[in-house]
Amino acid sequence: MAERIGVQLDVLQRFLDPFPEDDIEWRVQTSGESSGRIWAQVIAFVSNRAIMNRLDEVVGPGNWQNSLQVVTGGFMCGIGILVDGIWIWKYDGSDSSDREPFKGGISGSMKRAAVQWG
Repeated sequence: MAERIGVQLDVLQRFLDPFPEDDIEWRVQTSGESSGRIWAQVIAFVSNRAIMNRLDEVVGPGNWQNSLQVVTGGFMCGIGILVDGIWIWKYDGSDSSDREPFKGGISGSMKRAAVQWG
């Protein structure tokens, strides 16, 4: 029997599993004051590190890779996964972020590329 190279397609369904509570981070998106009351809109997100850990857990460190490109106004990231011996790539991009333009743009593009995988 021939040895399989990479992962089998059905393994990728594990990308749909919810992230553990410890991987969920929170950030104030907007805030203000209205009629004497302070308010804030808070959003939940996962870090780029959590995305990389999920890729390592699901497909193994040797079965995925990423490719980053600087594009006008931001970054394009591709995530390639070795599936049944064939590299399959999915890409997405992100503008440079307001907070940390370089790091935030790279993280944003990788997170968006990860969404393409589920």
